[in-house]
Amino acid sequence: MNKNSNRLPALQTTGALLCALASSFAFAQMGEYQPPGPNDGTAFTNQINVKPSANNEVYLSLKTRCETEVGSGKSNGDVCAEAAAILLGNDVPDHLRDISSVTKTKIALRLLERGVDSSNLAAARAYDMYNKTDIGGFLTGGVADSYRAAELMDVMLKRNYVGASLRKSRSAVSLFSFSTPESEKRQHCDVAKQAIAGGKLDADSKIVAADILDSTICKNLAAQALQQPN
Repeated sequence: MNKNSNRLPALQTTGALLCALASSFAFAQMGEYQPPGPNDGTAFTNQINVKPSANNEVYLSLKTRCETEVGSGKSNGDVCAEAAAILLGNDVPDHLRDISSVTKTKIALRLLERGVDSSNLAAARAYDMYNKTDIGGFLTGGVADSYRAAELMDVMLKRNYVGASLRKSRSAVSLFSFSTPESEKRQHCDVAKQAIAGGKLDADSKIVAADILDSTICKNLAAQALQQPN
């Protein structure tokens, strides 16, 4: 009998023991299971730990009222503006978190358009979104629409909404208003001062009025007025 044949069982046993030891060592080195992710599973863990939005039910309620009650007059178009604001805010409903900003903007505009007939707030916010300088649609995803913006401005002016007048004044004192005479720019600055002094502005209009007075043109005109002798 070949002497090597007697060694085979011993070698097989030794090999099995080595494999078992190697496997035990490998599992010991692995430690706890790490969830899949780009690096060490942090992204996966963070995704699990994301808190549900506080606006899930609020948004759904406002959106439903906007779509079903505003047209019939049961609800004011302000609810559409509120729903759009949530969509464009920092705490977006869970089911809308992963959509692009352009898509969110388009959905928000559809909501605002439902409210423009009964809400100056909805009309003004839609106007602000349409009234953008965007050549080729690269910045707003094709949302900018000067024609629709002009229509909404006419609607708001006919309602004597002060927010509309303030928005026209804001455009008149912008750095791009080269053709506007200085005397007219001064009048627009005064419009903002008077509107704030009146104390009847909504939150959006207060921001617009503050933007006007904070513009370079109004600041320079105010400085010139201080330098003039009494």
